[in-house]
Amino acid sequence: MIGNTFLACPNCGEIKKFRIFTSNFQIVEQSPEVGIRTYESGILPSLRENDNYIECQSCFKKSEYDVAADTGKKFIQDNKKL
Repeated sequence: MIGNTFLACPNCGEIKKFRIFTSNFQIVEQSPEVGIRTYESGILPSLRENDNYIECQSCFKKSEYDVAADTGKKFIQDNKKL
């Protein structure tokens, strides 16, 4: 489910703040300690419905949503091992 997906920026490694562009636009904040989202803005309709990417709030680079989700999944798995 997109709402529960933990994201990580594949460019800079940021794991806290993102803008998500899918069929909707949303700003999220995450907690690396807990591994979940701590804040989600209201969902706004995206004018470009075919977009499927995130924008990192640290490096401002765009990444494919699926790549960021895979990177976030690996981050959570690595932290659970510690």
